[in-house]
Amino acid sequence: MQKFIIILFILFQVRAATAYTHSTDTEIKTDNSDQILIIYQKAEKYIEDGKFKKSLKLLAALAKRKDLASKGADIYNLLGFNYSKISKPDLDKSYAAFMMALELDPDHIIAHKYLGELYLMLGKKDKALEVLTKLEILVGISGEEYQELEKAISQL
Repeated sequence: MQKFIIILFILFQVRAATAYTHSTDTEIKTDNSDQILIIYQKAEKYIEDGKFKKSLKLLAALAKRKDLASKGADIYNLLGFNYSKISKPDLDKSYAAFMMALELDPDHIIAHKYLGELYLMLGKKDKALEVLTKLEILVGISGEEYQELEKAISQL
């Protein structure tokens, strides 16, 4: 009987320790997700205020993290946008960021739109037209992103 009680005690201790570990892991992931969202929203606010360099610093730091989960494509999309909007645009880094966003989410509508605009900045109208075709598939010709890119292309 004493052996049975000892075995039950050990099983209870192992189960309690396992439950504690899983609970702690979940809490850490939630905290990181919240932290990523807060930083992302702050970067968006900087963009709204025209503070692209400040936003770029936040987004570059976020992009180095391994725990971006579902925000990864959004972060790389804004990173690409910022690289194209800073006082001395870095279009190569902008392109790389958009490509990463689209690798993470091939149907990321805004990343496609910004990539099309970047192609126009680079004088690659044919590539911008390819992106426009992709946007037509994703949002249709009445989609805001499609119409904005189409207008930018037609102004050339």
